[in-house]
Amino acid sequence: MAAALLLGAVALAVLSSVSRSSGSRAQSGLSLPQPTGSVPTGWVSATTASRSATLFYPAGWRTIPGDRGTVSAAQRDRHGLYAAYLNATPRQGTEVLAGWAHFRTTRNRGEGDRNVRTIAAAENVRFAHASGSCVVDDYLSHIGGNPYRELACIVAGRHHTDVFVGATLRRDWSRLGGTIERAASALLER
Repeated sequence: MAAALLLGAVALAVLSSVSRSSGSRAQSGLSLPQPTGSVPTGWVSATTASRSATLFYPAGWRTIPGDRGTVSAAQRDRHGLYAAYLNATPRQGTEVLAGWAHFRTTRNRGEGDRNVRTIAAAENVRFAHASGSCVVDDYLSHIGGNPYRELACIVAGRHHTDVFVGATLRRDWSRLGGTIERAASALLER
């Protein structure tokens, strides 16, 4: 019971950093407070090829190649694993705001991730000039079986819809989860 309450508190903290509307509600039914939405000093940016979204990340992180049209940045641990990862991808298919948590976790399973577990989810999340839906989930990666925690949001702006994904090795969430949350709240969607 104590572990479940702790995970719920962590998930609420993650989701609260991307919500700007008192009308947004997590699955727990609690209101989510407003984030700052500002870009931390010293962070750098990368914009998708379509110019639909701009991802902000710490200067010490490195951009990494990804799918065409996406932008990604990561930090590796001493063993070469992705300790933390950020990505912005233009919507590529049937992704929609309603039911996002189910869509995202189903997609993770379909890509071979195991033990996918939803920690928290929220719809009607307010971003600067956009709205979205977010999910926090844990999984074992299909390559290497590494345990990750991810914050994934679909964000709809005036003209474009993009997907934000930020993840850390589960053991590093306490150290890097705040960075993932700040990157989500700073995402600029057009």
